[in-house]
Amino acid sequence: MERVLAFHFTDGERHIFRKRPRVRLSDWAASNVIVKDGPYAGGRYRKDVNPYLVGILDTWALPWTEEVDVCGSAQTGKSLVIFIALCYCVDMRPGPRMLAMQDDDAIDKTMTNKLVPTFRASPPVRSLLRKIKSASVTFKDGTSLRLASAQSPSQRASISIQDLFIDEEALYKQITGQGVPVLEFLERTRSYAHKRKVLRVSKPIGGPDCTIVRAVAEECDEVRHYEVKCPACGWPQVMTEDGLALAEKTTNPQEVERRKLGRYRCVKCKVSWTDYLRDRAVSAGEWKAEEPVNKPRKVGFHLPAILSRTVSLSEIVAAKMRAEATDSPQMKQQYANGYWARPFEAVEQATTEEQILARRDKTLPPLTVPGDVVALTAGVDVQKRGFWYGVYGWRADLSSVLIDYGRLPDWDSVHALLFETRYDYEKDCPKTGQSLGIWRAGIDSGGTRTDEDVISRTEEVYRFVRRHGAGRVFACKGSSHESHVPVRATNIDRYPSSRVRIPGGLWLYILDTFYFKSLVFARLQEDARQPMTLHSKTGEDFAVQMTAEHLVRDASGKLFWVRKRKNNHLFDCTVMAHACVDGSWLPSLLQLLERERRVEEEAKRSKSSEPPSASDRRMPSRILPGRRPLPGHARGGSEF
Repeated sequence: MERVLAFHFTDGERHIFRKRPRVRLSDWAASNVIVKDGPYAGGRYRKDVNPYLVGILDTWALPWTEEVDVCGSAQTGKSLVIFIALCYCVDMRPGPRMLAMQDDDAIDKTMTNKLVPTFRASPPVRSLLRKIKSASVTFKDGTSLRLASAQSPSQRASISIQDLFIDEEALYKQITGQGVPVLEFLERTRSYAHKRKVLRVSKPIGGPDCTIVRAVAEECDEVRHYEVKCPACGWPQVMTEDGLALAEKTTNPQEVERRKLGRYRCVKCKVSWTDYLRDRAVSAGEWKAEEPVNKPRKVGFHLPAILSRTVSLSEIVAAKMRAEATDSPQMKQQYANGYWARPFEAVEQATTEEQILARRDKTLPPLTVPGDVVALTAGVDVQKRGFWYGVYGWRADLSSVLIDYGRLPDWDSVHALLFETRYDYEKDCPKTGQSLGIWRAGIDSGGTRTDEDVISRTEEVYRFVRRHGAGRVFACKGSSHESHVPVRATNIDRYPSSRVRIPGGLWLYILDTFYFKSLVFARLQEDARQPMTLHSKTGEDFAVQMTAEHLVRDASGKLFWVRKRKNNHLFDCTVMAHACVDGSWLPSLLQLLERERRVEEEAKRSKSSEPPSASDRRMPSRILPGRRPLPGHARGGSEF
């Protein structure tokens, strides 16, 4: 008689092996999550309450997304993102999980007031609950959730985690002699490298060294900002501090809050939004990436308080008035961190986009060389995907003009720009009909890697320079500290990735970026002795990248450059192009011009006395925007 074996699965086993439908995380939350705190406590999660959270949730749940970092203000609902994602993982992603918090007290409060009530209010999670302890929750499918304190190394040791949630990491304190808490939490996910999910949510505290600020600005493949649409004209825009306005003129922040005088002005039609219109604008908005990437692995979100319907425009305007009326760094920091989710720094030097665009020479077309320009230099910034470039023309007095800028897709395009492209002189000048090619170019040899992760971009730059450089193109690298000379050359004998020897070596030019960034900013001022101007079609995209950094002073008085936004590529190109004419880069442009002048003088002395031809006449100087006369500074006036 044949025996039949019967298998009986437990509820937990059925949960593990069941087929899960494909559903957006935000849709799943709308059906299964009950909000346990805030003004909508006790109700089901609604996507229309905080519409900007939808994009964050759905992005985190995408199969190719490994990590989402949210740098957000208070009262924006950012903590709700963590609890929704936790519930979703319990139902749809079986595996070990960890919620990291600042200390044991925060763990106790979260367990009692938020986490456990949320779990019990969600039907799919409630059905799986097995045991709840002070710092852990176990489920019927054999999985668990651990809560770990940033102050306890033992709680984050010897544990492998599939899904990691890091809450308010800016509050984590570094204990002397112990590792960095955030990094140690992230190390717990290495065993799940191909299926891990990380969610970091925090308000920034302090300056640019804040971990969440650095994560969004430096570690993410994409950084996204929420673009709203004006209810009046439909114009898409990212809400910034510059758009804040008042319904009536007043200097009293209490009156602004009491009478609700705060407004936001559309950048296009100038219609002033009330809180109601602001909420309508936000409801029609969507997240936009600074530089879109196909299937990004790490995505950062910038979430200011102005997007939240629980924070009134009047409150934000009043807070701005109070911050501007005081010298207290604490109040200024609270305003920057708390309302705009940005780091606070005491700015020493900065340039606005309007100031940049005011340097346009309205009479100079793009791709055109002014008649008094004697040489062209270029800077090429190397990215994981493509290249940014800027081409500058130089006069004998070391004033400069932007000739061309943009983005290139591949190395062939870089070669064509640097070796084949020639720019025509402007019309109606003695050199009409002539053209100039790139005299010297610097290429960033930073350490990013190609998509295939086989050979570093650094090694690609070195090979390109060795193959094609020919005294025209040079590998450059920014110095990590100030140097006694702006440019210094060092010889390297091996490729960085393969460690293969370089026959004859390669000269790598180290640039004092602090010096050159300050120099570029100085040359953009109206009263500059060696002014920098732009061609007539220079767009806002150029200005945005040129203002991506500013000079700040820390508490000890030390000055340093800080990035406000990720895209500073054209600024880096400008720095390299300016370094190419520096007196410490030998031979310098001034040395070559002096050599040419001597040759011309000797040739003239050898000629019989003849009237000067048109080609011997001095090039007329262009009238530059905001430029002062440069008496006695026509040649050799370098400030280096």
